[in-house]
Amino acid sequence: MHTGFEKPFIRIHLLYHANHKPITPEEMQSEINSHGYHVNSQEIQQELSHLAMEGYVTANGTQFQITTSGQSELQSVQQHLEPLYQEVVQNKQAEFPM
Repeated sequence: MHTGFEKPFIRIHLLYHANHKPITPEEMQSEINSHGYHVNSQEIQQELSHLAMEGYVTANGTQFQITTSGQSELQSVQQHLEPLYQEVVQNKQAEFPM
């Protein structure tokens, strides 16, 4: 997947996990890579730093926690992902038979 498409998925994934518990770049590297991405902990750190600058997470040492704004953004993303998933994934086979 091209980096321009990959980064938003990674950011969503980071917010999702930060919503459940504080996260670190190191633990998220293996989690993200388990989904087929190829990122290092520095790239995860960079994305978490961007999310912190935007007010979606806060840093406490090496751990990042979601903020109220982050939770709100995650909910908004989830609402937008559902119809996109229905259109792009669910209808894929109906429109493009293999």
